[in-house]
Amino acid sequence: MTRRQLDAAHHWVFTDYASLVPQLHEAGLMTAAGRAAVVGRADPCVSVPAARARVRSFFAAHLPR
Repeated sequence: MTRRQLDAAHHWVFTDYASLVPQLHEAGLMTAAGRAAVVGRADPCVSVPAARARVRSFFAAHLPR
């Protein structure tokens, strides 16, 4: 399996933080620097489906049917 990378995304983008943290930032409850440190600057409309697809493909490749 090849390594994949989501541009402008950080490790926590593979959790619920990917959609939650941008909302906290928009509500003024988190700074832009805090958001970037946690999930990166990736748009959740792009990063959430991409992360789901990566996880799905991993399990499809490694779990028996």
